[in-house]
Amino acid sequence: MKLIYRISFQQRVWIGFIFVVTVAVAATGLLSYRIAANISESNAYKLSQDTLNKTSQALDEKLGKVRTSIFSMIMNPDYQKAVGFNANSIQDANYYTYLSSMQDVYVQLRTIEPMIVSALVATPNGNYYQITQALKPKYSFYQSDLYQRIMAQKGKHREVWVEGHEDAIFEGGKRFITFVTEGILNDVSREVFVVANIKEDELKRFVYTNLNWRDGSYMLVNQQGLDVFQSDADANFSQKLKADPHFIQALQQQDGFFEYEANRQHYMINFTKLKVAGDWTLFSILPKSQLFEQLESLKWTIMTIIISCLLIGFIFARFMTRFLMKPLLNLQHVMLKVENNDWSVRFQSDYVDEITQVGFRFNRMLDEINRLFQEVSVAEKEKHISEMKALQAQIAPHFLYNTLNTIYWKSQLEQSEAVQKMVLDLSKLFQLGLNKGGELTTLKNELQHMEHYLLIQQECYENLFDYFIELDEGIDVQQSIVKIIIQPLVENAILHGFKNRHVGGEIKIAIKQSERYLILTVEDNGEGMVVGASGVQREQSANSSGYALFNIQRRLELHYGSEATVKVESEIGAFTRITLMIPRIGGNLDEI
Repeated sequence: MKLIYRISFQQRVWIGFIFVVTVAVAATGLLSYRIAANISESNAYKLSQDTLNKTSQALDEKLGKVRTSIFSMIMNPDYQKAVGFNANSIQDANYYTYLSSMQDVYVQLRTIEPMIVSALVATPNGNYYQITQALKPKYSFYQSDLYQRIMAQKGKHREVWVEGHEDAIFEGGKRFITFVTEGILNDVSREVFVVANIKEDELKRFVYTNLNWRDGSYMLVNQQGLDVFQSDADANFSQKLKADPHFIQALQQQDGFFEYEANRQHYMINFTKLKVAGDWTLFSILPKSQLFEQLESLKWTIMTIIISCLLIGFIFARFMTRFLMKPLLNLQHVMLKVENNDWSVRFQSDYVDEITQVGFRFNRMLDEINRLFQEVSVAEKEKHISEMKALQAQIAPHFLYNTLNTIYWKSQLEQSEAVQKMVLDLSKLFQLGLNKGGELTTLKNELQHMEHYLLIQQECYENLFDYFIELDEGIDVQQSIVKIIIQPLVENAILHGFKNRHVGGEIKIAIKQSERYLILTVEDNGEGMVVGASGVQREQSANSSGYALFNIQRRLELHYGSEATVKVESEIGAFTRITLMIPRIGGNLDEI
C-alpha cells in the first residue's frame, strides 16, 4: 500500500482510466448488437418529440403573429382616436366617424394576418367592428363570458386565449378560437378590449399540415384538460386518456412523454406546452410499431445487463473516486476553511504526489500571507493613527489663543454676558469637535460646530464679517460625514481672506445634495488667492490657506478614496469659493 502513496496522481488516474476502458470495451463488444435495437427505439422517441416540438413552435409563431397583429392595430392612430387614447378625441359626438375610419384598420388587420376572420373592439362608448359582418342583436361584451374570462386574469396587461366555441358575437354560428386582450397598452384605461376570432378549422388544418403524420393523432387541450378544439382522436379514447394520471401530470409540465395502454394497444404520448398560449398543451398520440412489441423480451435483457454493469461500475467508480480524490478533497476542505477566514488551518497528507506538493506549497503561501497581513495591519494602523493625529492637531491652534485673549479683555471690561456666551460657545465647539473620539459625525453637528466657531470669531473680530447659511430642503441632517471639514474653510476666509479688511466681510455657506453626493460650498468676498493647476496646493507655510485645503483633501481621501473632490475657485480682490463633493454613505448616526 505504501507504493500507492509514492506514485503520482497522474499515474493513479491512468490506472483507473485503463480499468474503466477495459470494462467498457468488454461490455460494448458483448452488447453492441443488442444496443442497436435500443438506439433505434431512442431515435424513434426523439423523432416523435422533435416533430411535436416543431409543430408547437409553428403553432406558437402563428398565434404570436395573431397577437402581434392585434398589438400593431392598437398602435394605429385611427384606432387610438376611436378608443379615446388620443386626448383630442370625443367618443360620443364622433362614434360613427370613428366606426367608419376603423374599417380600414380592420382591412389592414386581416391583410397582415388572414387567419383572423373577425375582430371587435369593445369600449364603454360603443363597439367597433367590420360593418360587413352582422353583429348579434343586443350583444354586450361586458356581459359576456369572454369579459369574465379576461377579468379573471392577473397582471399589468391582461389577455386570454379562449378555446374553440361557437361565435357569440357575429351572426353565422361558426366555431372560432378567440384571442381577447386589453385594448390600451398602458394604465390610462382598462375598460377597452379587443376580441379577435380565428377559424377553428383553419387552425386545426394548420396543425395537421405541420405534423404530417400518416398514423397517429393529436390533442390540443387547456390547463383543465378541455379540448381547445375538437380532436381527431376517438372520443372514447380521448376520455380515457384524459383520466390517466400521467396525462394529468403532463398538464403541469413543460414537455416530455409517457407510455399509455388502451384496448391492448401501446401508445407513446408526447407533449409540449405552448409559449404564446401558456396554458395550452399539445399532445401527440402514436401507436407503437410491431417492431417495438417484438423487442419486448430483448428490452428486458438489455435492461438487466445495463443494470448489472451500472451496479458493478458504480461500486468500482465509488471506490476509485474516493481513492483518487482524497488528497484533492483534503486540499479543498482546507481552502474552504481559509475562505471562511480560518488562517490557522493547514493541509496534511500521507501521499507524496503532485496534489500533496501543491498542498504543501499552499501551506507555505498561507504562512507568508499571515506574515504579510500582520506587517501590513501594523503599518496601516500606525500610518492611519499618525496621519489623523497630525491632521487634527493642525486645526487652528492660534484660534484658542485669540479666543482666550478676547475672553480675558472682555472680562477686564466687565462684559460678563459676552464672556459667558464665548465660554459656552467654546465649550460646545470642543464638545462637538472631540465627538467622543469618533472621526465621523452628523451633518447637523458639523454645522453646529462651524456656527459656534463663527460666533466666537465675530466676538474676536467685531464688525469684520457676517455669515449666511443656506441649507436645501429635504437634506437629511443626520447623515454622517467626516468631522471638522467646514470649520477650516471658514477659518481660511477670516484669517486670509479678510486679513486686510476691517469691515464688510461676508461668508456664505451652502449645503446641497445630489443623488450620490453631498455638496458643501464656502464662499467669501475676501482678497482671493492664486489657484494652481491642480486646484489644491500644499504650500510651505503652516499658516497658509493652501495647507488647510491640503489637510482637508487628505482626510477626505483617507475616508472616501478618490470619489471625494475639492474644487477651488478664486479671483484676486474679489472672492474665493471652495466646493467639497463628498459621497453620500448609507445609514445615519445618532445625535451626539
